[in-house]
Amino acid sequence: MKRLLLLFALALLPLAASAGAPATKKVSKTRITSVISEVRRQDGVEVVRLGRLGTSAIRGLVRVAAREDPDAREALAVLRGVRNLTVMEYDDCAPAVRERIARRLDAALDGSELLMEAKDEGTAMRIYGIVDERTDRVRDFVIHAPSEHALICIFGSIPMDVLGKLAAND
Repeated sequence: MKRLLLLFALALLPLAASAGAPATKKVSKTRITSVISEVRRQDGVEVVRLGRLGTSAIRGLVRVAAREDPDAREALAVLRGVRNLTVMEYDDCAPAVRERIARRLDAALDGSELLMEAKDEGTAMRIYGIVDERTDRVRDFVIHAPSEHALICIFGSIPMDVLGKLAAND
């Protein structure tokens, strides 16, 4: 009986150790898609969504172009892990509506892991995502530029080395 209790305690030890660790921040895909669904019918809001089928079709086109173009090969490396892509632009809305949408998006992204924030001459951009250091990938990449009235959501995973190469090229 003591042996059984000891084995049970040893089996629970890893769970107890991870229970004390802080929870990793996640990008709330549900909250973001909920906000997009709510505001997409507003005048001046444009939303483009590509699911698995759409991103797969784009990958096929880029794969054909990648045979001869090195830039297309880099794009293909990024697109391999992308499952869903959503782009929302709300620049043509009334100013009060734009502010309300920006506040709603900020609230939906609150608690997400901020990877980078850039400000340049009144233009602000925040990039959120999940860095998985175990696999060296970035998952669920969200770019919100409230001053440009734009949101880009790339759900899937992208290798860090590919993102580093793209950043070095720009």
